[in-house]
Amino acid sequence: FITIETEGSHFLPTDFPIGLLSISPKFGNSVPVLGTKTPQGADVDQRMIDKHNSLRLNKEAIKKSIEYHNDYHIKPVLDKDLNIYGEVWKFLNDLEIPNEKVWVMPAGDDRESLFESYGPVMNFARDKGYRFTGRAHIMAFNTEREV
Repeated sequence: FITIETEGSHFLPTDFPIGLLSISPKFGNSVPVLGTKTPQGADVDQRMIDKHNSLRLNKEAIKKSIEYHNDYHIKPVLDKDLNIYGEVWKFLNDLEIPNEKVWVMPAGDDRESLFESYGPVMNFARDKGYRFTGRAHIMAFNTEREV
């Protein structure tokens, strides 16, 4: 049984369907902020933002992947204020994703910001009939990379 985690920007046919695709589409809250640094230390410029936006939500590739492979779930990242839920809802509705295939994740690049998101996102998942998944790598390693 093979699981692949992807943001879904490309459809990749394989010789045999994958057992589970864990798809984390990139919504509006994933767009890099101009003038900041990436976690790897690169400067965010307009070119980087444009490239990110050109690939970040490829509904056709995600739809083909869902149809081709054996099973999937969708894992959107939600901020504590849930301000992108309209965009997420439209995506889920457009692709006819059932609630039991949605696993929401709290936003946060470090433990402190993650703690702020956990409660609101957990309550939201419960109220909408979605599932919740934490971000154990951040809880365990905080901002440490390549662990």
